[in-house]
Amino acid sequence: MAFSFRGRGLSSTPDTGYDLEDHLSDIEAVVNHSLLTNYIVLGFSRGAAYALGWSLRHQDQMRGLILVDQPPVHRAMSLETLEFWSSLVYQQVPLLNYIRREALQGMGREAREVDFSAQLPQLAIPVTLFAGRNPESMIPSDISDEVMEKYRTLVPCCTVVEFTQSGHMIPDEEQAKYIAEVERCMSETFR
Repeated sequence: MAFSFRGRGLSSTPDTGYDLEDHLSDIEAVVNHSLLTNYIVLGFSRGAAYALGWSLRHQDQMRGLILVDQPPVHRAMSLETLEFWSSLVYQQVPLLNYIRREALQGMGREAREVDFSAQLPQLAIPVTLFAGRNPESMIPSDISDEVMEKYRTLVPCCTVVEFTQSGHMIPDEEQAKYIAEVERCMSETFR
């Protein structure tokens, strides 16, 4: 099952509600409505921060977590960051085709920085981190060597999968490997 957060895809774009807690309530609504148990959460980019925040509170219902190229931080958005993402054209498609400007502006106004680093040792479920390693990519990876080591050191059951041909956009830049690694994680988790 996949869903789009507020302001993305076919989801509505409310005037407010773009902080971490608002996005966690969106996950809660989907999980409760679908009666999910024993599931894996996969989050990419900013969505991985939401997935991590959710997992730290609800890992008792989960079987695993896949984080795609995201440090253990839910970031605030500076004006420069907001402008970068608003004007980004990636693979000849404006990012605003995937997330509405109003949602980006809402994140710029409301998103507060939350660092999950101190909570990482609490994760008792398998965690897989996908990390882009290609410094030449158009959008560089958000995972530095230090961040990768932080995950390896602080998360009790952490596997790091490096994508040498990718920067941040792993699902696009190494699609076949990305799909294979997600399938591997799922099959190992549900063995």
